[in-house]
Parts: sequence; C-alpha cells; structure tokens
Amino acid sequence: MNAMTTIYTKTGDEGQTGLIGGKRVAKFDIRVEAYGTIDEAVAVVAMARSKAKREVVQNVLKRVEEELFLVGSELACPEPEKLLKRKIELSEIEWMETTIDEIMSRIAFKRDFIVPGPYISSALLHMARTVVRRAERRAAVLKARSKIRPELLKYLNRLSDLLYAMALLEEQEEMILAITKKVRMAMEMSGDIKKLTLDIALKITDSARKKAEEIKKPMAIAVADQGGCLITLHRMDKALLASVEIAKDKAFTAAVMKMPTEELAKLAAPGGQLYGINSVAGGRIIIFGGGIPIWSEGEVVGSIGVSGGSVDEDIEVARAGLEAI
Repeated sequence: MNAMTTIYTKTGDEGQTGLIGGKRVAKFDIRVEAYGTIDEAVAVVAMARSKAKREVVQNVLKRVEEELFLVGSELACPEPEKLLKRKIELSEIEWMETTIDEIMSRIAFKRDFIVPGPYISSALLHMARTVVRRAERRAAVLKARSKIRPELLKYLNRLSDLLYAMALLEEQEEMILAITKKVRMAMEMSGDIKKLTLDIALKITDSARKKAEEIKKPMAIAVADQGGCLITLHRMDKALLASVEIAKDKAFTAAVMKMPTEELAKLAAPGGQLYGINSVAGGRIIIFGGGIPIWSEGEVVGSIGVSGGSVDEDIEVARAGLEAI
C-alpha cells in the first residue's frame, strides 16, 4: 500500500523557512514578509476577480495574478538572475500604464479618491489595492537591506494604481446600472423599434418641433444614436445659437448616461453620487432637463435633446418628440 502524500513537511516547525536556492531564514525575515504579502495580494486579487462584473476587469486581474507569482518568486530568491528563468520586466509595467490610461478614459465621474463601496466588486478591488501597497512597503524595506531589481517596486507601485482605476470603473458601471434600472422602472419608457434610423429620428424631430411651435418657443432639437453621436439636428427660426450646442450635449448625455438629464441633475447635486460629473467629458455632460434616452427592449437605442425654453418646456418638447414612436 502506497503511503499517503501529505502537504505538510514539518521543516518549518522551528520557525524557519527555505528560500528559493535552499537558504533557510527565520519566518519573520523581511524577505519572507515581502513575498508572504504578495501571496496575500494574490488571494485578494483572486477574490476580486470572482466578484468583478466587467469582463475587461476579470481579464486584467487574471493576468495580474499570474504576474504576481513572478514577483513573489523573485522576492523569495536571493539570486534571481541565476535561478529564475522568467522575471517581471519593463514591458509588464508599460502594459499596466497603457491599461490604466484606457480605463481612466472611460471614467465619467470625479477621479479623486472615493469612499469604497457600496458595491462588493469595487470594494474588493480597493482591498486588493491596500494589500499591494503593503507589499510595496515590505519590498521597499527589503531593498534597503538587500539588493532587489527596481522593476519590482515599479511594478507594485503601478499595480496599486491599476487596481484603483478598475475599482472606479466597477463603481461607475454598478452605479449607472442601478440608477438606470430605477429610472426605467419609474418612467416605464420603452418602444418597439429595433434601431434608431434616420427616418425615425426625423419623425421624432418633427413631433418635437410641432410641440415647440404649439407653446411658441423657438428651440433646437437634436436626436443622437446609442453612443451619443448626432443623427439629426433642427434649429427652429429665432432659436438661440447657444441652444444648438446645448441640445446636442443633452442628447449626448442622455445616451451615454442612459438616463434623462433631469434625473442626472439630482445625482450631480452636492452630496449626490455623481457630484462633479458635469466637469468631465470636455464639459459635454449636461445636468438639467431636456435630454431623454430612447429605450427599446431593454436597451438604449438613442436619445433626444432639446434646448431653447425653460427646463420644464424643454422636457415637455422632448417627451412630445418621443410620442412619435
């Protein structure tokens, strides 16, 4: 009968452990502290990946886990240049910088520090970030006492930034999803169109124009696609030139934020979840009424933006436009 294989070796019972290469040190040695904290980081990153809602975040975290094993191995090896075949290089750091820039370009709300939560997907990323920061501190102490390659500290420093960026992305997407669901339930806006074509956009514009004529307000009326790109733009006689840009931006806001701009106004007020959002995207985010998304079968297919009257009048004309469909 074969002896059962066990996972315990008993070699560390006296408070020592072996490094890569065979050298034995105390378990409280700073090198053990450093790679042990990396081990913690891997576990928390894995947990964050299991709860992440965005595929891009899941894919990035999987790569990070694999790379952290390389970091941990090198920290556990006094002579990595002799004993390790693969190590973290500048290419991995450059990849993280590119990924951070790509993710931050998608962040619409304020980019300064936020209080983590209430979503578990973003909260776990913040937890992973703090563990990586601790690992970086331990590695910095090790660097002061022994020789380690500078790429390791650069990698850990950049990784905490990457985790923060992904936490922001998860927070934003979760927030928009939750808010959109509430707004849709409240307004019960839906249609039976599959795609917002030019013909449909013209019908919406004409219906809105008639309402504007009825209330005797010269207005600018913009209809955009699901990405906020303009399909039609109509400026009524005597409508202010400024109304044209505002109408376009209202349509853009309603499409990309997937909510009416009057609802966004509440969230962007001081203390609101999206306070400061109007300062991003080159100032194109509008936080007063007159922009409404167009829903069909649970998806935003476009939007309408109206400007030229009071907020209530702009909303009234925008809604009249949607009555066409």
